[in-house]
Amino acid sequence: MVPNKKFKKIGFIFGLKKEMKLISNKKENNFCVYGYGKASINATKKLLKHGVDVVINLGFAGSISKKFKNGDIVLIEKIYNEKKEKLSTLKFDRNLLRNFKKNFNFLKCDLLTIQKIVIGKKEKLNLLKKFDSASVVDMEAFHIKKELLRTEIPMISIKVIFDDLSFDIPFYIKDCIKYDGELEIIKFLIQIIKKPQRIIELYKLNLKFSRSRKILKEIINTIQTIE
Repeated sequence: MVPNKKFKKIGFIFGLKKEMKLISNKKENNFCVYGYGKASINATKKLLKHGVDVVINLGFAGSISKKFKNGDIVLIEKIYNEKKEKLSTLKFDRNLLRNFKKNFNFLKCDLLTIQKIVIGKKEKLNLLKKFDSASVVDMEAFHIKKELLRTEIPMISIKVIFDDLSFDIPFYIKDCIKYDGELEIIKFLIQIIKKPQRIIELYKLNLKFSRSRKILKEIINTIQTIE
């Protein structure tokens, strides 16, 4: 554990820009970046140039285990990549964790960082068979932690489950996601026009997303008050 102290400079790193935008009141000592996949490496380097004392990785994740449902909060302990390399995030501030426990119910688990978006239940179960130690997946945590190994800066990774095994994100949405994780609006609207019945499906999906988004927003606000 790192010494119990108040951090001077805090680096927040998200996978997606839409996640980062949930920080409504950025403080002077807060530095925020985003990037998923290997883009998260450069995002981490940006934080390091600011001389941050701790890196907090926040964002949505997918569950590949029946234990975790939409809206669940998970504190990541170990991170794997698809080569089965393992990194630990156990060095974090005791004071921040103690205060986090007071405000939220969460579970601890291991995470697998993958290289491409996985949205179907079958794909997720295949990952679980291959990587039975991991319960959730993202596309950035391993890259962030690996870059931080060059320093003594601690990392905390907290994820909110968006897609779990009870539902699939439609494949046409995956086809409309750009390289930076943002939705290609024109292409997306064309898909809806082709099959208007998809609106009902999207409404149900949005309810789950809104729930996860609300929880992530609460986590961000809380961390900013207890730092």
